[in-house]
Amino acid sequence: MKNLTILVLLLSFVSCTQNKSQLITSNATSIATVKTEKTDRYLSKITYIKKFAKVNKKNETIAFMIDYSLHSGKNRFFVIDLEKEKIIKRALVCHGSCKKEAKNNEKAKNFSNVSESFCTSLGMAVIGERAYSQWGKNYKYWIDGLETSNSNMRKRVVVLHAWEHVPDEEIYPKPLVMSWGCPTVSTAFLDDLDHILKKNKDVLLYSFN
Repeated sequence: MKNLTILVLLLSFVSCTQNKSQLITSNATSIATVKTEKTDRYLSKITYIKKFAKVNKKNETIAFMIDYSLHSGKNRFFVIDLEKEKIIKRALVCHGSCKKEAKNNEKAKNFSNVSESFCTSLGMAVIGERAYSQWGKNYKYWIDGLETSNSNMRKRVVVLHAWEHVPDEEIYPKPLVMSWGCPTVSTAFLDDLDHILKKNKDVLLYSFN
């Protein structure tokens, strides 16, 4: 009887250990899958930027990209190390109000390349020269669109600039304020970008949804 009791206890222990091991394996697989899916999405974007930079003789070290599919209260402006293929900085960025036609400013839903539309433009662009701005830190960077979807950025005065009403930390689930079509960031983050842009020329900015 004593031996039978010991045998039952041993079987129970083995069974519990196996179940626990299966649970850990299952959870690890699930987490790994989520991370892989998220990483793969941006790796394909980074690969596209790298190829574009090489073919068009733009900066192959550093690039910027904005994922407008994300909620405006989340960090969606990314600084990319193209050589290491990884995100090295991220921050909040405004999208255009489209003359206040956008009833929901949580996500960018309307895009345009038309002058005075106040909408965000999508596509590949290159950061231009530094100039004076009446907004934020009193300096801005011109942006030149390189595709038909954003070819009027300079004409529309769609520039990279700062605004004191853009915070440095995520505010999700609250939405961020909207701009007149400019990718507007916080004053502190613009200083970070300024430091990068003073050392790097022909930096690409890829905006997508």
